[in-house]
Amino acid sequence: MSTEPTPTISRMDEPSWRRYGTALLHSMAEVRAETAEDVHPLLMETADYWLSMGLAIGTAHPDAAHRLLRLIEAEEPERAELGTDAEQFIAEALA
Repeated sequence: MSTEPTPTISRMDEPSWRRYGTALLHSMAEVRAETAEDVHPLLMETADYWLSMGLAIGTAHPDAAHRLLRLIEAEEPERAELGTDAEQFIAEALA
């Protein structure tokens, strides 16, 4: 076992990591408002994992990402709303 700080801990002070974290918090505001505060850390860790998974799939397998998105959000209006949310997330996280 290493006593060195994990990359996540050392990254937390970086401005880009803070922007990402803030964007994630904002994107999860509605869910966080509907849940007990003691589960928020687990919600955020879960959201971070699935966002990372989606980005990895989208980057390495864009055709599969499109198919999965159509499976998850079968209706066009929901995909369009998700696309708008994604644009807002990108603008905030990568500002």
